[in-house]
Amino acid sequence: MKLMKKLALLLSLAFAATGCGSEAVAGVPETPIQQEAATDAALEVHFIDVGQADCALLVSDGHYMVIDGGNNDDADTIVSYLKKEGVKTLDAAVGTHPHEDHIGSLDAIINSFDVKTVYMPKIMHTSQTFEDVLDAIANKGLKIKAPNPGETFSFNGLPVEILGPQQEYGDFNNNSIVLKVTAGETSFLFTGDAEEAAEKDILNAGYDLQADVLKVGHHGSSTSTSDAFLQAVSPKYAVISVGTGNKYGHPEKVTLDKLQNIGAAIYRTDLLGTVVCSTDGQNILFNGVSGKTETTAAPAVAEPTEIYIGNKNSKKFHTEDCSSLPAENNRVYLESREEAISLGYQPCGSCKP
Repeated sequence: MKLMKKLALLLSLAFAATGCGSEAVAGVPETPIQQEAATDAALEVHFIDVGQADCALLVSDGHYMVIDGGNNDDADTIVSYLKKEGVKTLDAAVGTHPHEDHIGSLDAIINSFDVKTVYMPKIMHTSQTFEDVLDAIANKGLKIKAPNPGETFSFNGLPVEILGPQQEYGDFNNNSIVLKVTAGETSFLFTGDAEEAAEKDILNAGYDLQADVLKVGHHGSSTSTSDAFLQAVSPKYAVISVGTGNKYGHPEKVTLDKLQNIGAAIYRTDLLGTVVCSTDGQNILFNGVSGKTETTAAPAVAEPTEIYIGNKNSKKFHTEDCSSLPAENNRVYLESREEAISLGYQPCGSCKP
């Protein structure tokens, strides 16, 4: 109850402000600022190597923004990297969704730098990691903004459009905040761990999804980057934030094949280390690749860990080989037992997950 009250307070303070004033107008780009930025737009995106996790630093003329905060163990790596890049103040810190590999070090980021705005979706998690982030936000006197799809906010004059989540889903991944950042004639799409259900709803909302650079959803899992979504984005470049030899088998071959078939150049942090992408508003350059030597060889991959399957109707969750699995349209795929319990699912009496 303490956790729920804390989140409710932080969110309630934010809702009244979200989409108001000159910072963001739902569904309407901030035309005067954006027109100036489009002339000589400059943006760098640093896809920081945090292993099997996500963390991106956006840089524009002395302004900084982070999207996701890696795992708990990545705090020193991320904070040191940001300091090396000259970060003192962050215009925004985005936690796309409450999984540990996306918000694990978000508390350390908030504690280490001045942060103007924190964006997180309207979804609860009972984990200590999530509570640590809420504590950091509260201790800095900050408010959480839970953005609504169609809203646009400004990052140093560059429009950042909120595309998702379109609704509240029964799992964390699909509740990911999805962002499109436009710099002049170039654009970047950040998808968190959004999977096919969320991608379909974003497609149906009718947005212009075309983007030059796609941060591939869910570390290259086959549950994301659906055919229709990928065709709509039609990226020239695809960046996959993923850990070497990770136990999930990411990125999966089916996803890599899709990206190659569409002609996207693929950049992977498990093969290249930190990937830095820059644009002047017209041209896009990938450079500053650090840490590892580029190679086309696939890393060693261990067997994936077990995925749990929830029943939307009965609110029971099962192992993948349970004889009582629900029909496909009634399934929710869960990454851990902890996630299943936190979302209110009860273990099946037959397979005893």
